[in-house]
Amino acid sequence: MRRRGNARIALIVLPIAAVVALSFTATGALSKPTATSAFGVNATGTVQFWTRAATSGLGVALVKQFNATHPHLKVVLSETSPNQDTTKLATAIRAHSVPDLVGLNDIDVPQFSRLNALMDITPYVNALPYKKYLSPGHLALAQYNGKYYGIPYLGDLSVLWYNKSLFTKAGLDPNKPPATFADILADAKKIQALGNGISGFAMAGDCQGCLGFVMEPDLFAVNDQLIRGPIGHQTIHIVGNQPLEQLLQLYQSLYSQNLLSPGSRTETGPTWGNDFEQGKVGILPGAYGFYPLMVKAGTIKDIGIAPLPGPTGGYSTFDGGDDFVIPAGAKNPSGAWEFVLWMMQTAQQNKYPALGYTPVRTDVLTPAYKAKNPYNAVALKALAHGSAPVTTIYDAAFNEPNSPWFQMFSQAVYNNDIAGALKTGQAGFEKVLTQAGD
Repeated sequence: MRRRGNARIALIVLPIAAVVALSFTATGALSKPTATSAFGVNATGTVQFWTRAATSGLGVALVKQFNATHPHLKVVLSETSPNQDTTKLATAIRAHSVPDLVGLNDIDVPQFSRLNALMDITPYVNALPYKKYLSPGHLALAQYNGKYYGIPYLGDLSVLWYNKSLFTKAGLDPNKPPATFADILADAKKIQALGNGISGFAMAGDCQGCLGFVMEPDLFAVNDQLIRGPIGHQTIHIVGNQPLEQLLQLYQSLYSQNLLSPGSRTETGPTWGNDFEQGKVGILPGAYGFYPLMVKAGTIKDIGIAPLPGPTGGYSTFDGGDDFVIPAGAKNPSGAWEFVLWMMQTAQQNKYPALGYTPVRTDVLTPAYKAKNPYNAVALKALAHGSAPVTTIYDAAFNEPNSPWFQMFSQAVYNNDIAGALKTGQAGFEKVLTQAGD
């Protein structure tokens, strides 16, 4: 969801609701489907599948394999350019010319679900024998008013990377990653003390989406959400939120005590993690998707991975990545579902790690899987405890350049005004919520 080189700051040119609402009612969503044994079985023809460029590697690889083994059904893959995926889909809906299947950024699914723009696939999701093992965060984002309008596609998860070699040099246990906020601060201090251009901690300090991606799981670890309640009846919990205050204090301490890598404050995303891959940083909250880059850099032998911790324990991850959705009015929904079911098979799920992604079924986490994918196994274990805000205001609240999330972070961390920042955040989030009509 927040990969380096594709750190998505959502600048949606046209409001989704406005684009869709102008004409979608004429198309009509399939609001009451009836599960049939024929749906998704032996479909024929072509499936037009749109995938985000930011996560296209998985689709490119596996669509080829599907087409080679399914002569009766062809999946045609198209990539949507960065920051234009939601606008392109909304425009297609307005033009009554939708694809059959979309790999949609999971946090964007609620915006389309509430507008009746996606096919209700509830009976098909409920019929899955492995439903209880699906990524909880992805599945929650696909649900609206008790119905499912999507299903998890791929996990792009946040984790805590740490340099085992630097831990050893600093007198720390290389097999004991930080498990609390106090651990992170104490370990970063000891690593910083090594000198010689070594930094204790690194972050993408000017990348709104990156910060939300790696910081919110610290709150999810203690079941804390800044945006609470169901869509349409949501409230903001920032002022008086103790875990959030502790989180902002941690980052303020890292900044004020000069424990950050030199480029951390100005990093906007494109080179996020480079200094860590080069062995110059001790601790980096980042994406599991950095793994292939560390392998390529030849530093993976020195690297450890852990889930993102809560203030005093617990752990979680941001359930980033994509959900599969079938736009209402799709010409070949049965073919789309057949491809989805194939992608959800364990044989395909087991191919995800090598392509830089995490499966969305936790039941593939077998001893054999752990042995073959020790790094990804940590991310997949965290997936069972993962979460993501279910709201229609995520982009406006977190990702945009002047988002209330980033205003709050900057005021707390860079200006050392946590109390004032909490008030700024509360007011800013409430304003966005009101503007969205939620």
